[in-house]
Amino acid sequence: RTRRDGGGRGDMMKETPRSPSRDGDPSNNYIRDMLIDREKARIDRDWGEADKIRDELRRAGVEIYDRERRWEARDGRTGPRPNHDDRKRGG
Repeated sequence: RTRRDGGGRGDMMKETPRSPSRDGDPSNNYIRDMLIDREKARIDRDWGEADKIRDELRRAGVEIYDRERRWEARDGRTGPRPNHDDRKRGG
């Protein structure tokens, strides 16, 4: 998105920051459910499955930050990383 800035020297177009949406693509519920599955795989020490889920989310534009216990989507959405025993939301 851009906006016109009429002040100063002439009309200039400026980029305005995009506010994160509540839900995007992939949906927040999908991300949460995949992260729960990944946490279950990690608890079971199934590193191959955990890596597969991480890679799938990364291809969808979602980065997981394990140390900070959070995720971030390329459109600016962020959220906490759920635990393995959290309830899925069916995304």
